[in-house]
Amino acid sequence: MMILSIVKIVPLPGKREELLCVLGSIKGPIEAMSGCLDCRICQEEGEEGEIIFLEHWQSWEAFIRHIRSELYGRMLEAMELSQREPEVSFFEVSSMRGMDLLKAVRSQRT
Repeated sequence: MMILSIVKIVPLPGKREELLCVLGSIKGPIEAMSGCLDCRICQEEGEEGEIIFLEHWQSWEAFIRHIRSELYGRMLEAMELSQREPEVSFFEVSSMRGMDLLKAVRSQRT
């Protein structure tokens, strides 16, 4: 079972660069943690554009260790720079498909 964490933050006015700096400073250390499969920062254009922090974990155990770490404390601090309550979602992924699914579905078109 893999875990996908999605945190959506709308930065406070004038805090976008500070928020991106904090998230950028934790991205590398998170990626280096045992059990982290991927970590990404995505952003919409404009000062009020949403910033999305994505994490992909190998297991609940690895993800829970991460949440308990000091590093996640910095993530919580970053969330304080949001205009509204951040949208936080955790997904259990039992299987994943990629291009193979696209090719299979697209080849069955009529």
